[in-house]
Amino acid sequence: MTTRWEKGDEHLKLVVEGVNTQLSVFQSALEIDLDANIIVDLTRIEKMDKESVKFLNKFAPTHKAKNFSILVASKIKIPGLTKVEVVPTVNEARDLIFMEITERELGFFGEEE
Repeated sequence: MTTRWEKGDEHLKLVVEGVNTQLSVFQSALEIDLDANIIVDLTRIEKMDKESVKFLNKFAPTHKAKNFSILVASKIKIPGLTKVEVVPTVNEARDLIFMEITERELGFFGEEE
């Protein structure tokens, strides 16, 4: 598994490539202090290991508490990934980030949570 960061207009995208995920690679990629919306692009992954799922479930609430979004783009169903919204494409993830930014600017973000 390999990862690389790509910068978008309103987000950073973590592109993950390989057959399976590995917890150590996720930790080293995400444990830096990022003040940005994040899209984790898993569209090239066939299977996600349970330890990486647990890590993302733990990481997501902390990142969201800083008023930033974290979304996962994945073509496969990821059992147990409950703290992160999963969408089928990176474009859909970008659209959701744009909508959340608009909601924040209008003062609506987080009212229902």
